[in-house]
Amino acid sequence: MKSRKYSDTRCPNILKVMIKYMNKTNLELKHYCTDFKKVRGVLEEFGAEKEIVKKQKDYFFELPVAQNKNSPRLKLRVEGKKKTLVYYERPDFVKAKDTASQVKLYEVKDEQLQGLLTAALGVKAIVEKKREVWRKGNTVFHIDTIKNIGNIFEIELRKNGVITEKDKTIFKSYQEKLLPFLGDVIKGSNVDLVLDKKKEV
Repeated sequence: MKSRKYSDTRCPNILKVMIKYMNKTNLELKHYCTDFKKVRGVLEEFGAEKEIVKKQKDYFFELPVAQNKNSPRLKLRVEGKKKTLVYYERPDFVKAKDTASQVKLYEVKDEQLQGLLTAALGVKAIVEKKREVWRKGNTVFHIDTIKNIGNIFEIELRKNGVITEKDKTIFKSYQEKLLPFLGDVIKGSNVDLVLDKKKEV
């Protein structure tokens, strides 16, 4: 699969066209998980509810090299007939700490957009997974099985506005209850895991 590299100063104009998006700020954390059954039990204990199980396919595109520590990523998420363009910036995750990310979402209606982005940017990698979604308030819990990678658990506290101290306290309380049943923290994104796996082959 061919990929294209761009310099810091050459951001394709295609990204500037995608301005009709929703801005979000998330608190996030991602861990390996060997026992989803115990995690589900904890989620039920503090009142989270299971919403849906779905399949997702994420096409990650090449982007210019970041000028700061927050790695920018652009992906097209395909869920059945629904397609969403997701741009986000986030530093590496650190165990037992909340990590803030800046997220922009764009609902895709144009069937030709995927081909245009592929031609303009190049596809870096594809991530396929089955996702089980749980929710309590504005916090979403993802129980993921990722193709060729394994089981991963994510916490996302989602805000359209500013993250408050109350948000951080809520997020920390979930972390403390779940951490005993989680494995190693995953510093980067799922695409990093897929790319690392390819290097091993």
